[in-house]
Amino acid sequence: MRIVIWFIALFIPLLASTATAKSWEDAMRDVEDMANSYFEIAREKGFDGWLGTAYNEIDVDMHLCAILGRMVGHTDEIAHLEPPQPDEDADGREFMIASNSLNNWVIAAKYHHSIDDDSRKRIWNLDCVGKFDIPDDLWVNAPDGYLVEYDADRSAIMIQGDITEGFAEAVIDAIATYPEAKVISLGSGGGAVYEAIRAGMAIRSAGLETELINNCYSACPLALAGGTVRFMWWPFKEVGLHQVSSYGSAIPLSAPVYRHIAVYLAEMGLDPIPIIEMMWSSPPSEMFIVEEQLRCDTRIITNHQRGCLSY
Repeated sequence: MRIVIWFIALFIPLLASTATAKSWEDAMRDVEDMANSYFEIAREKGFDGWLGTAYNEIDVDMHLCAILGRMVGHTDEIAHLEPPQPDEDADGREFMIASNSLNNWVIAAKYHHSIDDDSRKRIWNLDCVGKFDIPDDLWVNAPDGYLVEYDADRSAIMIQGDITEGFAEAVIDAIATYPEAKVISLGSGGGAVYEAIRAGMAIRSAGLETELINNCYSACPLALAGGTVRFMWWPFKEVGLHQVSSYGSAIPLSAPVYRHIAVYLAEMGLDPIPIIEMMWSSPPSEMFIVEEQLRCDTRIITNHQRGCLSY
């Protein structure tokens, strides 16, 4: 019998409807048990080495969206993100890879099971819609604005959501509330340019680093620029830029806002000219996705885990 049957059977309670807390707990325990059994099978089949760090985060982004899809009610649309598991005659290395992948599923499920429903919806809209062959019209209703939380284990102020009025003040208040913080963790679809700049200036004044925990679009890279170090974890999230707009219409390149952005970026140690050019290359309705080397060359990101560095 194919082991894939076992994997699918674990999710039968989840396929019918949105998972309850108990069913998610059951699924996490069962998948963790399966990951452990795959590890033992890999050893029994003679695989006595290690896969290396390249497999540490295998499938993690895919799992995140598969889990969130279930949680926000799009079960059918993420079914393709639950790949079949190894056949019984697969070699030990394949079982070890599957074990790592399933362990990452458990980590992702535990995290998203622990956060509130509004945060799940924001992350789904930001990181999953239009990705992994998920249709780009599967947005779910999520509250406007942002959420500020503190992760004491990582000394990280986590800020996710829209950059709306009051965003900069919220960043300033969070820095004052958590003086032990070392990093600002960001994920945002963007919003108000001057709120992002003020937030970035506050981050730099406090001497804090920044990092991306979700995709970062529009005005978000301006807040990101405030970090003394700007870190991107693997698997890499997206950094996207487009023209500054007002009520959906592009603001002319000659407008003062672009000069203010350029001055701010230069003060933060970034190369403003190519960044402004990237912004202007994409209309407000689209997004210029900044690739890895260009992120380094312009110093939007100074340190990519397993990628390029900026000095």
